[in-house]
Amino acid sequence: MTNFSWPKGKKAAVSLSFDVDAESAWILDKENHQRLSLLSSGAYGRRVGVDRILRLLAKHNLKAQFFIPGYTAELDENLVRQIHEQGHEIGCHGYLHERTDTLSYDEENEILTKSKEILSRITGKDPKGFRAPLWEVTKQTLQLLDKHGFVFDSSLMGNDVPYLVPGDQSKLLELPVSWLLDDWEQFAYSAVPQSGYVIEDPEKVLRLWKAEFSAMYEEGRYFLLTMHPEIIGRASRIKMLDELITYIKSHSDVWFCTPQDIYETWKNGEIELEEYPY
Repeated sequence: MTNFSWPKGKKAAVSLSFDVDAESAWILDKENHQRLSLLSSGAYGRRVGVDRILRLLAKHNLKAQFFIPGYTAELDENLVRQIHEQGHEIGCHGYLHERTDTLSYDEENEILTKSKEILSRITGKDPKGFRAPLWEVTKQTLQLLDKHGFVFDSSLMGNDVPYLVPGDQSKLLELPVSWLLDDWEQFAYSAVPQSGYVIEDPEKVLRLWKAEFSAMYEEGRYFLLTMHPEIIGRASRIKMLDELITYIKSHSDVWFCTPQDIYETWKNGEIELEEYPY
């Protein structure tokens, strides 16, 4: 296993990330356009869940990474401004939550251009990070990210510390994810279209995530949570996340950071990263 050293003597690192899918998770399928109950389950995230998340982050004085589809941003520009004005990083997450492996070069290029322009217009700042919808990334995706000036991706699963992947002309920072640390796999449920099987007890998920953090902490690794406001933003689950953050904070030498923090640390030469081929 690769040895890894965090900056300033930190033992392990933790990032909190949120994919604000909202209605974009469903709207790509035209059959869902009239299904108000289904669409409202996504809208709950931007109407209720994000506010709970922001209040929790403020309580713990933490900054997080939000990945927002272009469609969600157009639907609720004030939400994007609110997240940005509270100092959180915003990255691209497609336009209509499209799978990149289904797109031609021109299609993906157009979606990335459009999504980036929407977020830049609303926040006044070019997004530098990307997370692929459904974590489906191709070589084409990484090449296009580099072309459009993105510096990091968070969609691959090749390690449990950050690493580098080749883009077009430059290297991209990769912040690895895991299904184990995704709230969708634990809590999501839709009858039609079918998604999820069992709605887990928050106490079970708390035990699962605490156990994974403890093991990652002992090994000095990177604990990156992927969450969705319509999922984690439910009252009992925000309470569970509050308890998890408190538990993590009880450990010494934990670096709470955003992907942008890790990128800046790498560019400054404070950490060394391995490069992996495709």
